[in-house]
Amino acid sequence: LIALARAGATDIEGFTEPFRKIEVATAEAGTLDTVEVQEGQFVKRGQILATLEIDSLKVSLEAALAVLQSTGKLDAAQAELKLREMRVNKLTALLVRGHAHQEELDRAQTDLDIAVANVQTLREQRKLDALEPKKIEAMIERRRARSPVDGIVVKVHREEREFVSSAEPTIVTLVQIDQLRIVFSIPTANARQLKPAQELPLFFPDTNQSATGAVESISPVTDPESDTVRIRECAPISKTKRWELIQEKAE
Repeated sequence: LIALARAGATDIEGFTEPFRKIEVATAEAGTLDTVEVQEGQFVKRGQILATLEIDSLKVSLEAALAVLQSTGKLDAAQAELKLREMRVNKLTALLVRGHAHQEELDRAQTDLDIAVANVQTLREQRKLDALEPKKIEAMIERRRARSPVDGIVVKVHREEREFVSSAEPTIVTLVQIDQLRIVFSIPTANARQLKPAQELPLFFPDTNQSATGAVESISPVTDPESDTVRIRECAPISKTKRWELIQEKAE
C-alpha cells in the first residue's frame, strides 16, 4: 500500500509493510491433530491456531486428577496414627500405676513413630501428586500453537495429520498490522532534518485515511545514485477506521 509523508514542505511517497511477521510453531515435534485457522483469518492474541496430538496426555491428566482426588490411603494412615496415640497414652497411664511394662510402652512408641512417618510420607506424596496435573497441562500447552499477537493469518504451512518436525516447525505465518511500518526514500537534505521518534503526518490514498507516525530509523548511508536516505516509520492504526475495515475483511 502507498503512503504519503510530509517532511518539511515535501510530500514523499513510501510503501507500507506489516509491523511484524511471525512464524508460529509448537514447542515440540509431532503429528498435527487440528488446524483451527484459515488463510486471511483475523486472530486474537492467545487464540489456538493448531494442536498436535494430545490424546495420550489427556488420559494421563485424567489419571493424575483421579489420584489427586483419592484420599483413602491418607485417611487410613491418619486413623492408624490416632489409634497408636491412644495406645501410647493408655500404656503411659498404666505404667505410672505399675500395670504395664516399659518394654510395652517402648514398642507402642515405636509403632506411633512409624505411624507419624507414614502420615508425613503420604502428605508429601500428595504434594507431588498435586504437581503432576500441572506438569501434564504444561506438556499439553507445549503441543499447542497460539497466536502471540492480534493479527492476520497469511499462510498455513501444514495440514491435519501431517507430521511437524523440529527441522521445519512452522505451522502458521501471521502478520501484525495493528501498526504499520512505512519505508521512504527521502532526499538527503530532508533527512538531515529528521530524528528518531520524531512524528510525521501520514496519508493513505487507498483509504483516504490520515495518521501520525514516528520515525524508527534513519539509514546512515546515502544512496549515491538517487541522493536519498532510507527512512523507516511506524504508525499505529488500531484505533482508526482502517483497522476496523481490516478486521471485517479478515473475519
